[in-house]
Amino acid sequence: MSRVQADIVEWFDNKGYGFARQPGGTERIFVHAKSLKGRSRLKRGEHLELEIITGRNGKPAAQNVIILDAKQLAQKLPLHLATAALILIMAQLLVILGKANIGLLAIYAIMGLFSLLLYRRDKQAALFGWWRIREWQLLAVDLFGGIVGGLLAQHKYRHKMSKQSYQIKTLFIVSFHAIILSLIGMGII
Repeated sequence: MSRVQADIVEWFDNKGYGFARQPGGTERIFVHAKSLKGRSRLKRGEHLELEIITGRNGKPAAQNVIILDAKQLAQKLPLHLATAALILIMAQLLVILGKANIGLLAIYAIMGLFSLLLYRRDKQAALFGWWRIREWQLLAVDLFGGIVGGLLAQHKYRHKMSKQSYQIKTLFIVSFHAIILSLIGMGII
C-alpha cells in the first residue's frame, strides 16, 4: 500500500480523532488516535505521512500514521525538485499577473522536455559505455530554458548529482533564471 502526505485540518482532543487532507485535495481523511505512531494527539496544521484505507461507510481513513517534522519533510522533497517547482511557480505567476505571455511557459516546457531527454540519454550512455553528451551541452540547454527539466532529470536519474563542479554550475543557472524572472516581474525586462 502506498504512503501519502496529508495535513491535519481538524482535531478533537476529547474524542481522540480528527481529519486530514492531502495537499490540493478536497476529500477529508479520518484519523484516529490509535493509528498514530508515538503520540495520541495532533494539532491543526501538522504534517503526516499515512496509508489510506476504506473506513466506515466507504469513507477514506488513515492507518500507520507518522507525524513528520521539518527535517523529515525536507528529506521527502529533495532540493532539485523544490527548486524546479519554484521556478515554474515564478513563471506561472508572471503569466497570471500579465507580466509575461504564455510563451514563457512554453519555452520552459519545451526546453525542459528537451533537457530531460538529453540527461536520460547521457545517463544511458554512461551506463552502457556509449558516446556521452558533453557537459557544456547539457548546461547550455538548461541555461536557455531547460533548467526545470534538467533539475528533474538530475533527481530522477541520479545523474551528475555527486559531481560538485557540475552542481555549482547548475546553481549559477538556477540563480540566473531566478534573477531574470524577478526582473521580468519588476518590469525591468
